Amino acid sequence: MAEKIDITPKQDGGVLKLVKKEGQGIVKPTTGTTVKVHYVGTLENGTKFDSSRDRGDQFTFNLGRGNVIKGWDLGVATMTKGEVAEFTIRSDYGYGDAGSPPKIPGGATLIFEVELFEWSAEDISPDPHCVGTYQGTEFYNREVTFHIGEGSEEGLPEGVERALRRFQLGEKSKIEIRGHKYTYGNNPPAGSNIPVNAPLEFTIFLKEFEKVPATWEMSAEEKLEAAKNAKDRGTMYLQKGNLKLAYNKYKRAEEVLEYEKSTDPEKMAERETILNGAYLNLSLVCSKQNENLECIKWCDKVLETKPDNVKALYRKATALLTMSEVRDAMKLFEKIVQVEPDNKAAAQQILVCKTTIRDQNAKDKKRFKNLFAKISDDRDDVEDKPTNTVEDGDEIVASTSGSSNSMA
Repeated sequence: MAEKIDITPKQDGGVLKLVKKEGQGIVKPTTGTTVKVHYVGTLENGTKFDSSRDRGDQFTFNLGRGNVIKGWDLGVATMTKGEVAEFTIRSDYGYGDAGSPPKIPGGATLIFEVELFEWSAEDISPDPHCVGTYQGTEFYNREVTFHIGEGSEEGLPEGVERALRRFQLGEKSKIEIRGHKYTYGNNPPAGSNIPVNAPLEFTIFLKEFEKVPATWEMSAEEKLEAAKNAKDRGTMYLQKGNLKLAYNKYKRAEEVLEYEKSTDPEKMAERETILNGAYLNLSLVCSKQNENLECIKWCDKVLETKPDNVKALYRKATALLTMSEVRDAMKLFEKIVQVEPDNKAAAQQILVCKTTIRDQNAKDKKRFKNLFAKISDDRDDVEDKPTNTVEDGDEIVASTSGSSNSMA
């Protein structure tokens, strides 16, 4: 069951919030935004004194500008779109000792049920795009332009990018992000004094954006161009050492062209060239991260259409060798030498494989020799063990005075 929480900065119990219906996402309105709500206001005894629902019109006001009682400015700023919340507002956060006659007496505690529908940003063109804070201390204040998915290059955590996907043009909102996946995790910005996995707040103003068409909306030419651009950006990030972004861009190139079935031979040839390049680079990224099974998967994608591709063969063989699949790796290195007789790297790896196999065979031979020797020794012990007889056993037969007695 939901509990009332104190949302006042001083934690003095002046405004208590009870969520009655969860809203959408994590984006919240900020100071200066114009918000639209429905509300029902009652006194503590249940007497209703005001209701926008009864009037049939949503109530609109500028958040944080003193247009409403203090408890409202605090409360609505904590809400997300579609949320319904109940706020219990003490008089010092409401109408004070004077009240609002005749319906609200002086010193009255008020209860408001509020539903937040939407908000729009004020004109803040001179303001920065993005401001990040930790416990009220600003650590990020910049105007940035970037491709969605590449925010880390601008020092932005994953949670900001996730939130931006839901923004409307011209929207200014505050977001709160928590958890290893969405904050900076174990890698906070240098010199920021932000602890590992610390919760963060960002205020973002989306001034402009360019919508990328969905794959199904693209022509064959547009798909080829989009895939090529993604692949080129992947290579740029690979050269910078940003393996995560490099992988994402190469994967994007693969996704754009994966199901393209143009009948134009030239376009299909270009598609195959871009795809195989993306597959090879995906295998390289995986190899650098010791993700051997993934590396092999992307190599196999190339080998489906180019069974003699030396790069794919070499990377797959190297991954197999790392996984101690030495014989399978050696077969691939040998195939490379068949395709390129002067390939010294593959020839050297064949020698490595042969040495590894020879050493392993010697270890196995020694191990089995010791095992057989132990079995032979155990058999000899069994043969040397005396056999129980009547004389040696638990029963001894003795003859005395013509009678036979059993003695234990």
